[in-house]
Amino acid sequence: MSQMPMDNYINMLGGDSADAVSRFYGMGSYGQSYDPNNPYSGLSTSAGYGDNGGDDLYADLIRAQTKDYNQRFAPVENFLAGQITATGTKSLGDDLARTRSSSLGAVANVQGQQNRSMGRMGLTGTSNIANSTTAVGGLVGGLNDTRLRDTDRRNSILSGSMSGISQKARSTGQ
Repeated sequence: MSQMPMDNYINMLGGDSADAVSRFYGMGSYGQSYDPNNPYSGLSTSAGYGDNGGDDLYADLIRAQTKDYNQRFAPVENFLAGQITATGTKSLGDDLARTRSSSLGAVANVQGQQNRSMGRMGLTGTSNIANSTTAVGGLVGGLNDTRLRDTDRRNSILSGSMSGISQKARSTGQ
């Protein structure tokens, strides 16, 4: 049984079907060459694989997927693995600084609002919320939560369970 080249098959389809099939097989729009960013662009269903055509095509598919994984995903995994430290990740210091800055900024914002509100009534705004136990407690709680989240990040990297991270972020309101 002779095999029909892909271009001949697409020519028989014509119109929207030809465009859909071309895009599916990574050929871009109809009549264009294969997309070099597509890991399956080197696969040809009309290459005439011979007696073990299915096996050979499947082997080529696995090679293409492995190459795609090594080029796109392995570098990210290696970067994440390099971020792990004995107690967390290398991001902890920056995360703590952002938490501290935003917490103290929020306290300063509330203090400013309170002072302006008192000033509208003719009183001198002398509130010093920054030294209150509430502000300090909020800061300590924020820093502790940041450390816990960094530990969770480290454990997720180590266990390889970061997949679906966007769904997890949405479900926790982050």
